[in-house]
Amino acid sequence: KLTWKGSYSGLTGPATAAHFHGANPPSPPAGNAKVEIPATATSSPFSGSATLTDAQAAELTAGKWYFNIHTAANKGGEIRGQLTK
Repeated sequence: KLTWKGSYSGLTGPATAAHFHGANPPSPPAGNAKVEIPATATSSPFSGSATLTDAQAAELTAGKWYFNIHTAANKGGEIRGQLTK
């Protein structure tokens, strides 16, 4: 089970979406990948949880996932953080 808590400030506008990205293909720090787990981060602070498959857990602990928050001004993601163990 993946459990998260986070916060943000100073975005260009309200958060419109947030996701954990990873597999298909797994993403190194400079890459892009498909959404694995959607997250609700329309206000800060935010939190949530999800059950991962064994493959997802392995990719996450290998540092191949990242989290990003989108805004209307930055539809591709305004802030992003690579997840590490």
